[in-house]
Amino acid sequence: MSIFKMTFKNWMFLLVGVITIGIVSCSKETIDNVGRDTALNVIRTGNWERWTKTVSGNPVGELNVTQEMMVQGETLNFDKDGAWHKKLDKSAVAYDYSMPDSKTMIFDGVEYQIQENIVSTVSKLTLVNQEGAVKTTMVFKRNW
Repeated sequence: MSIFKMTFKNWMFLLVGVITIGIVSCSKETIDNVGRDTALNVIRTGNWERWTKTVSGNPVGELNVTQEMMVQGETLNFDKDGAWHKKLDKSAVAYDYSMPDSKTMIFDGVEYQIQENIVSTVSKLTLVNQEGAVKTTMVFKRNW
């Protein structure tokens, strides 16, 4: 019995060593791409039903606004083709988007920082773009 235990311990030690080598050998780029791909999958799954855009910090007061970008019944989808589609009934308008990493999204040509850990938050997506004093915040929600 002690021979079996020793063999089992040796195999477990060997298995832990192989797993450790595998994890350590992953490059930072590989780990970042896994995070980005996971975030993309979360964003692409299902419909986004609410989109609020807020502009603040503009010296011209009238330009500091918060507006709903979608009406109830409208949906927004991020598709695998690199386009997001805003849909109402059967009609859709498509715009470009991309995610260079898990914390950055280029949305309709403008680079935004993702505020949430998108992997753990599947019901809300907050994008922030800061240009000088002007801050643009877009919040997407899965439901009203």
